Amino acid sequence: MIHAKNVEPAYQAVVGLAGHVDHGKTALIEALTGIVTARPHEQALGMTQDLSFAHFQDDHGNTIGVIDVPGHERYLRNMVAGVWHLNALILVVAADEGWMPMTTSHVQVAHAMGIEEIIVCINKRDKVSPERLAEIEEQALENVMEMTDMVPELISVSALHQENIPALRQLVIETVARTCTEPESCASNSEPEHSGDVNPPFLYVDRAFVVNGIGTVVTGTLAQGCLRIGDKVRCYPLGKVGTVRSIQAYHQQLDSVSGTCRVAVNIKGLTRKEVRRGYLLTGTESVIPMVEHCVVRISQTQTASPAKRQREVEVAIGTWHGVAKLCYIPETKLARLVFKQPLPLQFAQRVAIILKGGSRLLHGGEVVWCDFIPSDRKRRIYDELDQLPAVLTSALKYQLLLNLQGYFDTSKVGTIKGYQGRYLDPIMFAPEWLTNTEHTLLAMLAEDGAMGIGEIGSRLRLDDTVLSVIMQAIKQQDKVHLSHGKWCLGQGENEDDLPAEALALLEQVRGLGKAGLELNKVSVTGGKKWLRQLAHYKYITALDETIYYDMALYQGIVQAVVADHQAQDRITMGDIKTRAGLSRKYAIPLANRMEKDGWVRRDGDERIILRAWQSVSV
Repeated sequence: MIHAKNVEPAYQAVVGLAGHVDHGKTALIEALTGIVTARPHEQALGMTQDLSFAHFQDDHGNTIGVIDVPGHERYLRNMVAGVWHLNALILVVAADEGWMPMTTSHVQVAHAMGIEEIIVCINKRDKVSPERLAEIEEQALENVMEMTDMVPELISVSALHQENIPALRQLVIETVARTCTEPESCASNSEPEHSGDVNPPFLYVDRAFVVNGIGTVVTGTLAQGCLRIGDKVRCYPLGKVGTVRSIQAYHQQLDSVSGTCRVAVNIKGLTRKEVRRGYLLTGTESVIPMVEHCVVRISQTQTASPAKRQREVEVAIGTWHGVAKLCYIPETKLARLVFKQPLPLQFAQRVAIILKGGSRLLHGGEVVWCDFIPSDRKRRIYDELDQLPAVLTSALKYQLLLNLQGYFDTSKVGTIKGYQGRYLDPIMFAPEWLTNTEHTLLAMLAEDGAMGIGEIGSRLRLDDTVLSVIMQAIKQQDKVHLSHGKWCLGQGENEDDLPAEALALLEQVRGLGKAGLELNKVSVTGGKKWLRQLAHYKYITALDETIYYDMALYQGIVQAVVADHQAQDRITMGDIKTRAGLSRKYAIPLANRMEKDGWVRRDGDERIILRAWQSVSV
């Protein structure tokens, strides 16, 4: 029986091998790790078609995962899936063939994905003269530096004859050790302690399959955070939650694992049909927006300007790829991507934009905006996004939201220290924006009268949660009050100050609409005591002893019944039913209630209007 255990490495790392087809990547991985990654059909073809995986350990027991990515141009999308998150890339160039077009594409993709460490490995050095080898090395260095502005490491080997393989292994170890930080510790208890300051787990699925007797298993590179047995994880784009049942990394069963690491995770609660390559796994505490469009900052991989303002392209994000519309934003380094289905996207996320149906990378990109952009603010937002610094951080994202949107939700931030704003739990506001919004709200209420939160939010294009925080702040200044579900200018009794039980009952009555709350049909939240209390304060009204209506709804029906009439006009019950939009069951109690309130007087089968409509304060 294999017992799960925890591994405490000094670092975790994953490297990838890329390069032109038949330049010896698979043989190099075997020489480096002792593992044959090529599948039987790939060995027969002499070509890697999909991602393959291996690993080796340094002298201190740290495991370094190795990904073999396809070299043929037909499998560029699979190549992108393999390099979306690496600590370093080993770029393989065969000495007897030299630099090839796909070598260029692979460097461009690696650079687009943000890989900052590249080791140029000249393979098959035994097949050329020392002079020719020096030429190939010089050419490879110049090409990489020209495309990335980085100075790569360089080594020449022969995988076939094991020449210089120990030196390559040591170079890889030194490179990843230099670039890796100590992995985040994973608590061993069954109740994980998550903190907003700790990166949540983040894994793009590259394979998903079912193991008999175990269930759904997904594999991928855990880019950050920790995974522990018992953890809840959310799978995007479906948003479904599953539970980590078991974890395997490099043929070891583990209780927990931290990024960066190749992992296989058995997840309870997810079926094979609910997860596939390109799906994203993260912690349930992490809220990732699903968006159909975004603004990206693009790198220009072509010297010529784009021929079209818009074009259909393929986009690779993590291990996902699909079709999108690319719209260049004039006079900027920005473009809009419009997808055919919602995707989980985050600020600073890397994307690769590929010629549709082709094998050429058009652009690398970074997501810089996922929110709605009002027409009147487009230019300002685009100008600000175009001036962002080279390195994008999460702190920059939230400062950007303050500058351009005026607020952000602090529940999505580990700490709110360092932001220049006004904090109204749980929202951080830009002070000037908040002041201007308050003035706008008060002016709207002065001009248009009482308004519900939904109507205000629609006009200002503000989320109800954010708007509610603002309204509460204005209420504390005694400038507005909430009455009958609408915000009104000035001081007054605020229905949201009612006890929780009364508020719940009020929402229940309002939710029932014209059906009303019938005591013989609906259980009453909080009991009849709160019905009497709400009726006393005129938040609701009793049509009869068993039917209760929201007061605002009742007034609206009264207006519909009498608005076109003058005092002493007569109206039939048929008219009341039609104007009120009620059945006879409700129309008769309504007419009786209107009589008690002095709107009508009964005269045989008719009702006499006693006063013309005018809104009343309640």
